[in-house]
Amino acid sequence: MTPSIACKLCLANTCVSVGRNKQREFVHCPRCGLVCVPPAFWLSVDDERARYGYHDNVPSNPGYVDFLGEVVDVVATLAPAGGRVLDFGSGENAALTELLRGRGLVCTAYDPLYGIGQRVLDECYDVIVLCEVIEHLHNLRAELARIGNCLAPAGKVVVRTRCYPSLESLPTWWYARDATHVNLFSREALAYAAELCGTRFAVTDKLDIFVWSRPH
Repeated sequence: MTPSIACKLCLANTCVSVGRNKQREFVHCPRCGLVCVPPAFWLSVDDERARYGYHDNVPSNPGYVDFLGEVVDVVATLAPAGGRVLDFGSGENAALTELLRGRGLVCTAYDPLYGIGQRVLDECYDVIVLCEVIEHLHNLRAELARIGNCLAPAGKVVVRTRCYPSLESLPTWWYARDATHVNLFSREALAYAAELCGTRFAVTDKLDIFVWSRPH
């Protein structure tokens, strides 16, 4: 088992192992609630890109479009008229970006894994969307700082991810079996992450979609 390591989110050094499956181990931070996978079990960049290649995340996939539509509906209620939206971690096909543009929103795609939007983080955005992204981030605190730095004064962050049901279920939980998911969140961990962006955490009527709001 991996010895106690520093938490990727709150930096506490009290993370402890809470189990493993056939591929990797999971460690839990009792301070903020984050569960993470130790770096020794992470995929290489090439293997990670290859894993994403198995996904049918394209605008021609009706099921995927329906899945993204729930996020589009939330963003459309939050973005001010003429406001700017950033699709953070858009993926190679940037399907969510296209759907948001189709709703009349000004949306920019960003995904460094595919060389998309290398300089867009120099701009400021009214809404930043992380749809099935935060669980993939290797440099979690640094990425949260980037998001906070390019969020408008009254901006919103829309996060879609699954919260783990219990620590005991982690080794068999379907969401944790994805080898690219290196961060697994409780609502408490998401609230802590929101604070690092200078925002406040709130739930929506969707169990896996959350809104972080920057105070006016």
